[in-house]
Amino acid sequence: MIEIVRTDLKNIIRDPSLVLICFVPFIMLALLYFGYPPLLSAWPEAAQYSGLGLAMFCITGSVMPGIAIAFAMLDEKDQHLQQVLQILPVSFRHITLLRLTITFLFGFVSALLMLTFSGIISYTITQTLLLAMLTAAIAPLMAIIPAFYASNKIEGATLSKLLNFLIMIPIPAFLFPGTWSWFMMIFPSWWIYFAFESVENPVRLVGAVAGGLIYLSVIMIVINKIIWPRK
Repeated sequence: MIEIVRTDLKNIIRDPSLVLICFVPFIMLALLYFGYPPLLSAWPEAAQYSGLGLAMFCITGSVMPGIAIAFAMLDEKDQHLQQVLQILPVSFRHITLLRLTITFLFGFVSALLMLTFSGIISYTITQTLLLAMLTAAIAPLMAIIPAFYASNKIEGATLSKLLNFLIMIPIPAFLFPGTWSWFMMIFPSWWIYFAFESVENPVRLVGAVAGGLIYLSVIMIVINKIIWPRK
């Protein structure tokens, strides 16, 4: 298992574009830390959207490790290495689950860094951990969907762009709230934005995090059943 992780890291380091993807969370953190104060000075009204903006940055930073792993797996597919992984003592399914776990952990750290050091909003430790956990939970989706449903890196890049677009779709629901906005909860990212907008209400925050984690877990289970159906 450790050797698989090392191989993934080598594949990522070998590709400059994937290395850049891994640095995106730090770039986002720098943009928040140095760019947001001048923005507030020029446009004070932006303060009311601080939580929503931070959520967007946290999601973007958290999904990057998933995209990097997806491209590493697509590289294996291009080189026909997945057939080799199929005959290892450890099942390919377990290898994939390990990779998804790693994307979650890196996504969690990425969100944690931005929530803690961006300086935009001060959260309690509990709020920070809950928001980081929910935000990171979307990272495995960004890894497994392109990795298994794309035939090559070009298709993977297109699919990743589509997924990133879908992540942003629920934002108008919070800019222009109304009854219609509740229909946006079919998008997994809606639960993350809703959690960020619910930090002042502990009960609603916990409900948003719990609902989001359950919803994302159900999606992962369904995808898992499709990829590895029971014989």
